[in-house]
Amino acid sequence: MKTKLLILTMLLLATGASAQTSRREILKDPGRAGSNYFAYPGPSQKTLTPAPAGYAPFHVSHYGRHGSRYMTSNKYYLRAIGKLDTAAQLGILTPKGLSVLERLRTGYADAQKRDGDLTPLGGRQHREIAHRMYDRFPELLSQPLQVDAKSSTVGRCMVSMFNFCQELQGLNPSLDIRMDASKHDMRFVVEDLHVKPAVTAATADYERRLKALREKTYNPSRLMKSLFTDVRRAGEFVDRVELMRSLYNVAEDMQNVPELGLSFDDVFTKDELFGMWTCYNAGWLLDCGLIPGSTPMYLQQKEVRDSIESRADRVIRAGVPTLTLRFSHDSSVLPLAYLMGLKEAMGGRSDIEHLYRYISIDKLIPMAANIQLVFYRKPGSDDILVKFLLNENETTLPVATDCAPYYHWADVKRYWEQHP
Repeated sequence: MKTKLLILTMLLLATGASAQTSRREILKDPGRAGSNYFAYPGPSQKTLTPAPAGYAPFHVSHYGRHGSRYMTSNKYYLRAIGKLDTAAQLGILTPKGLSVLERLRTGYADAQKRDGDLTPLGGRQHREIAHRMYDRFPELLSQPLQVDAKSSTVGRCMVSMFNFCQELQGLNPSLDIRMDASKHDMRFVVEDLHVKPAVTAATADYERRLKALREKTYNPSRLMKSLFTDVRRAGEFVDRVELMRSLYNVAEDMQNVPELGLSFDDVFTKDELFGMWTCYNAGWLLDCGLIPGSTPMYLQQKEVRDSIESRADRVIRAGVPTLTLRFSHDSSVLPLAYLMGLKEAMGGRSDIEHLYRYISIDKLIPMAANIQLVFYRKPGSDDILVKFLLNENETTLPVATDCAPYYHWADVKRYWEQHP
């Protein structure tokens, strides 16, 4: 018992440091400044920790976000193009402004009527994740196996599911894959919007502070001078902050359509991207309730966590190896990571301005983000072990264990019961 408590203490101490994101990290990889636009980077951990002697995987429960997509709304293209086009007709665009307008038109021509659709990169991401899963757990996935796959009814999730399952089927034709996307099952796949947590008193104060941070951070003066030769005249018809936000959304989504060969890296300085990212990050965490005292919107995801638990228990009782796949959205993966207790989602602070130092959503919900629970058993033993992977990297929970990064399933369920 002392050993388990010592390991728990060490894990809790390590949680804060491992979840931090530094300014240098964002400036080194500006794609991360896109937060949930960040294209899936693939796992940094190439070799997983071997299971304790005698234990073998018998069930994997995968919960993932759709892959890279087009922006869910082309309004950002239309707003930016509309304002820059007006300025072009007035003859007040700088050479850079003309270049940005031309690139916006090229991007929009490709994105038109594709709002929210999966991009080719998004399909590749899921095929690659499926292939790595097969390579990592061949003793499970190379045998005849029943695969239960369910998706959100949104097209990009369904196509993600298809790519994932198609890759697995190609690797093992004996898999019995059953895919579905129905409103009947949505409460097990996405958050339950019927759950309405009571708004807390602290939420209004957080929202005021976040608004103040945005007003302090979004400074479009340099951007306006780079785009317009007559900033005063442009200001008569351009909402400067709205233009900045529109261009930010377009610029960050470009990493999800690399086939276009377009870049807007010259539009913003790295410091401007960093500032917008800190606000965007804080807004997401506030919306999900991961800031202490804020409205616990993450409770909308509790039934999904419960269904993962109950499904695993059924598999354990049946004794038949299976694979469960669920394909959802960023707004589902983030609160689920918190409800499960994954270290990367824990440690929220009331310090809105520096919240990124403790939780950063580019590490949690990039495109194709995923949580994998891998269950292990040993012949002749009733003790079930489980390992958690976030974006294919081993992660930890605030649960005592004597075999980290593996946990006794009974201990995990007890923790979940105590932290609804």
